[in-house]
Amino acid sequence: MYISSQNIKPHIIMITEDLQLLKSIGPIEYYLRPDKILVGKFTNNSPQITAENISDTLQFFKEYSLQTQKPLCILINFSALKHLPLKARHHLRSEQVKEFSPYSKGIALVIENSISKLLGNVLLSVVKGYNLKLFTQEEKAIEWLQSFD
Repeated sequence: MYISSQNIKPHIIMITEDLQLLKSIGPIEYYLRPDKILVGKFTNNSPQITAENISDTLQFFKEYSLQTQKPLCILINFSALKHLPLKARHHLRSEQVKEFSPYSKGIALVIENSISKLLGNVLLSVVKGYNLKLFTQEEKAIEWLQSFD
């Protein structure tokens, strides 16, 4: 595990063994942290996201929320995303995305590059009724999500 020289709170950092793999959808694996935050991690450095991946992910989140009987705290690191196809962007405006709101307490998106920033801004502009926030540091995103409990 790599830890930078920045002032990082040790309770925030988790090694992979602390995460429970729940599901893989397209290029993203979804894990559950011990603090019940769902974390999406890309499985490769050049992921491709499709509208079907988005749809399947939202269905999974909805089912998991219903199973646990709690709205979810979700963290997805989009920094590896280099391209978001037009069809996927259009799907972000769909009714399925709008109907997901009751199943989420907070969604934190970690961005580092211009494409992920574009994706984040698209989400912020079209997805209403969500507690959605962009971060450049995963540690800050986790702290924000932990504030919901």
